[in-house]
Amino acid sequence: MREKKQNHSSFRNAEGVFGIYFVIKMLTFVSMTNILCGCFDLDSSLFNNDTFTAYNLRTTVIPESLRTQVVLNSQGKKIYGYFVKSSNANEKNVILYNHGNRDHLQFYWDRVELLYKMGFNVFIYDYQGYGMSEGEPTEEAIYADANAAYYYLKSQGFHDSLITVYGFSLGGATATNLAANTFTPRRLILESPFASASALTQSGMLLDMPSTFVMKGEYNNAEKIKRVTAPVLILHGVDDKFIDMEKNGKVIYRNANDPKTFIAVPGADHSEVPAKMGEANYISTIKSFIR
Repeated sequence: MREKKQNHSSFRNAEGVFGIYFVIKMLTFVSMTNILCGCFDLDSSLFNNDTFTAYNLRTTVIPESLRTQVVLNSQGKKIYGYFVKSSNANEKNVILYNHGNRDHLQFYWDRVELLYKMGFNVFIYDYQGYGMSEGEPTEEAIYADANAAYYYLKSQGFHDSLITVYGFSLGGATATNLAANTFTPRRLILESPFASASALTQSGMLLDMPSTFVMKGEYNNAEKIKRVTAPVLILHGVDDKFIDMEKNGKVIYRNANDPKTFIAVPGADHSEVPAKMGEANYISTIKSFIR
């Protein structure tokens, strides 16, 4: 059981601020009366999705020849993803990447590029209602989407022992659910995860209210992690203002089974973990953990 701290350096912020949308939407559209009477559904604020008709992915790092658009079926809806083949034809490992709550997979392409630079195969997908994917995002829907992504990788010949599940922010919920309820992956990596709906509303929104007032789902990652038997790596920014490290990442870590590692990243806000770790350090850390 290890706990480490990393020195910070610079790297481009990979996601816009998670909590800004969270707070602005609530303050703009919902009165305190609605909150107190329990009629406000915060799921619409949790899922800051964007839709469009075509992805436009850059090719400066990942050649177009090494990526394949994939269409999957999830709850009768079409969801879209991309399989990125490693530049090493002999590479057997794959990372199933579960992205955060912003926009769509194109927004996270620079994170896919980092994983590609590690030499791994990578699969990223959009939840229902994100990007080109049909449907609407809910807790049940995103879990079904993650399962569809997993079974796609199985159909491509990837054994469970070769699949690492990575979840960032909201994706920590789908990643944890996969590892707890669907299969035992090679590794589970959680970056800036939230412990539960209750912890998210109280730390992310800086309000102290019952989670049942504002969210339909439980998203109980802190409880589900107890059922995960794969090695776990959790990375969390010390200065995360929207998903408090002590109330979320540390709680999940304490509940996780060994072997487990927690990396607290000084100076990192919610989406700044790769940036503050520095590209070389981030790549080395993830690559060593998976290998």
